[in-house]
Amino acid sequence: MKLKVTGGRVVHSPLSYSFNMLELGGSYIQKYDAVSGTYIPDRNLTPYTMKPQLVISDPDGNIPAGEYSSALVNVLWKVTLYKNGKGTSLSMGKDYVVDTVNALKVLRNVAVDETVSVEFSADYLNKVRSETAHFSWSKTLSTMEETSVNLSLEVRAPHKMDFSPFKRYGKFPIEAVLRNGSDVVDEGKCIYKWQTFDDDNKVWRDIDDTDDLWYVSGKSGPCIVVDQDFLQHTLLRIVAYAKAYPDSVFSDAILLRRWYGQWEDTPQFLYAKFLQNGMRKTAVSVKITNRQGDVANPFKFFDVELFYRSSPQAKWESMGNVTEAVVDGEKLTANHEVGDICRELSAFQRILMPDGTELQDAAGLPITAQFPTSAKEVE
Repeated sequence: MKLKVTGGRVVHSPLSYSFNMLELGGSYIQKYDAVSGTYIPDRNLTPYTMKPQLVISDPDGNIPAGEYSSALVNVLWKVTLYKNGKGTSLSMGKDYVVDTVNALKVLRNVAVDETVSVEFSADYLNKVRSETAHFSWSKTLSTMEETSVNLSLEVRAPHKMDFSPFKRYGKFPIEAVLRNGSDVVDEGKCIYKWQTFDDDNKVWRDIDDTDDLWYVSGKSGPCIVVDQDFLQHTLLRIVAYAKAYPDSVFSDAILLRRWYGQWEDTPQFLYAKFLQNGMRKTAVSVKITNRQGDVANPFKFFDVELFYRSSPQAKWESMGNVTEAVVDGEKLTANHEVGDICRELSAFQRILMPDGTELQDAAGLPITAQFPTSAKEVE
């Protein structure tokens, strides 16, 4: 008669699992300011960080109660970008990273019209009970636009700028910035355009690199640079808007002019103002002064012509473009007079021939000169 056998086995109580995803930093929802182009929080600075947590307790006491996320196997993070219904897997190392304890850091900012799906899956192998527990988790990352719009244009210069020829400004910058509230809007988020007023056609026109000799650089940016030597009377306008709000256009105008301020020319006798018998000559001159005193090298700033006449009834005789001259004795009379015509010189201008042809140098660049800004009037 054969042996009859009945088997038995140890029955373990089920393990108690508590799985959570700990959010350690950042936020799954971002806010986007369209004017400044900034994200809050900015994941380049504050990544969205999460880490799995698995707490296990064993009623039979075979496994010590505690945290077992480091024992997870088959760990898989899946990060997918969705835009216009199309999904694209994001790049590990660039858009997100996973460290040695299976923590995920999302480094990518999500645009308003995008979402990012974060999915996690992993297994825990219970060797005592020869069973596997599976865990999964998912989260959708999104961004909402929250823009406080209070745009304004700030021109960091007075509306009328006087460039004194007696001072050396050289190449001079003029800056304008768009602000949203008290914050300056990033240059890359704005469009700037500088223009000049066409006096002949009475319209604003674009600045020409060749024709506008006073222009140096920056006509398509927030800071334009002009050259004092070529500025006579130029009206500039800055037009600007934020790319996120192209219908909110701001503009402002600035007058740039060559301005001499107060000055005075004084004709005088250097000697022999009062004639006596035997005097054979006299010397005459003109002195030009401004608020700082005598103007040194006046021909740099003025067209100066000296005149002399032997009496108030005589005609004026030009002594030439000089500041001093000597008059011979044969012209001297008791009532002789000295006079001058002093005219401000313009900024440098092109030299045009009567037929309108522009004089140019060997390199094809315009030849420039300064001219008196007023007509000569002699009695």
